[in-house]
Amino acid sequence: MGIGATPADVQTMVSNTWDKCGFACHDLNDANNYYNLAKSLGVTTRIDVVRTATQDLMTTAQASSLVSGQYRMAIYTFGSSAATAGLTKISSLTSNLNQSASDAAGIDQMTVQGLWDNNDADTQYDTVLTAMNAAIPTPGNGQTAAAPQKVLFFVSDGVADEVNASCQQPQGSANRCQEPISTAPCTTIKNRGIMIAVLHTTYLPLPTNPWYQTWIAPFQSTIATNMQACASPGLCFEVTPTQGISNAMNTLFQQAIAQTRLTQ
Repeated sequence: MGIGATPADVQTMVSNTWDKCGFACHDLNDANNYYNLAKSLGVTTRIDVVRTATQDLMTTAQASSLVSGQYRMAIYTFGSSAATAGLTKISSLTSNLNQSASDAAGIDQMTVQGLWDNNDADTQYDTVLTAMNAAIPTPGNGQTAAAPQKVLFFVSDGVADEVNASCQQPQGSANRCQEPISTAPCTTIKNRGIMIAVLHTTYLPLPTNPWYQTWIAPFQSTIATNMQACASPGLCFEVTPTQGISNAMNTLFQQAIAQTRLTQ
């Protein structure tokens, strides 16, 4: 999520970094880190867009409500720092969507304390989605307030970076695994009757970056397939860098609530 939000943002970072990097790493041990550089250059990163889109979604949900308190939201991230990476609550489940929008301001780029903090394995889908499954109570049929339906909105580029000895791709040191998202945790969640709406923010190719060329490019073509498989039928929306993530999230929300009404 530290990648520039558009090709123009990526190019601005590439043009202003010695290693031609389009990623705004937030290294607290480096006063001149690329996160600060992106801010000084006016570069918008994906996490910035996702933050705004999440806040906009609260407005859409309120406008779509037929009765007061019809929708309740909770917001989670992968963590604010690599040292504590894992499912992290940003906003508790509430029908006060103004509060949710305010809390969403806390969505930001994960920080690191120097190179190789947490082995750089900070996108732990298996761990986070398993914890997310445990955090979601048993869903109901949605016909009463006591038996609400459950929908997980999952915003991601679909590339795991975690410690995984069963990695399907070549591994780095300390079993560091970079591969397309595993669909197994998604299946577990869906089997409980929880819908998953996936907003797939296309992973931008970084042709000037040797790390991308070595570790990500070999499986780039399979990322979208796994994201589609993670989603409930009809609830996967891929948004490219030139499209509006906020509009895409709102469209996906409308599709999700249409399906919940049809299942009642």
